[in-house]
Amino acid sequence: MKVFFGAAIQGASNREERAAVHRLIIDALKSNGCEVISEHTTGKDYDATVGLLQGKLGPLPPKGMERTILIRNKMIEFIEGDIDAAFFEVSTPSLGTGIEFAHAYLRPRLGLPEIPVVALYQNGHWPNDLSTMIKGITGDVASCFRLHRYDDPRLAQDFIKEIVEDIRAA
Repeated sequence: MKVFFGAAIQGASNREERAAVHRLIIDALKSNGCEVISEHTTGKDYDATVGLLQGKLGPLPPKGMERTILIRNKMIEFIEGDIDAAFFEVSTPSLGTGIEFAHAYLRPRLGLPEIPVVALYQNGHWPNDLSTMIKGITGDVASCFRLHRYDDPRLAQDFIKEIVEDIRAA
């Protein structure tokens, strides 16, 4: 199963901590037979993130608007491309992740096949709880949407296994 993984990196109060959480989730996806096509959110700092992006996208233009546009367009291409599911860690609010998320669950409106879209939220991580824009998604808006709340990211192997098995069984 080929999956996209998206999560906030710039708005996190502790980028290194969230990168470690993202790594736990991505490793759990991989150990459950998923090919993860986007791992740049595991970069513990700016340079590591750029390195991960270059490993996937090839050489990037110098820092600036051309690079920004290229990365944005490539992420959207991934989401609108040949994937079987999209996973988003949404514990930290992010406009960019929100745009990626919307592209994933609105694929049918774009004439693309529907895919499972999974939002993972760590209870208690963000002081204002989960965004209403995600919490308010219902089956009549996006039948492919699944919200999974978790307490401990170290248990990712267990909850990711359950989610992946559920997607495969559907």
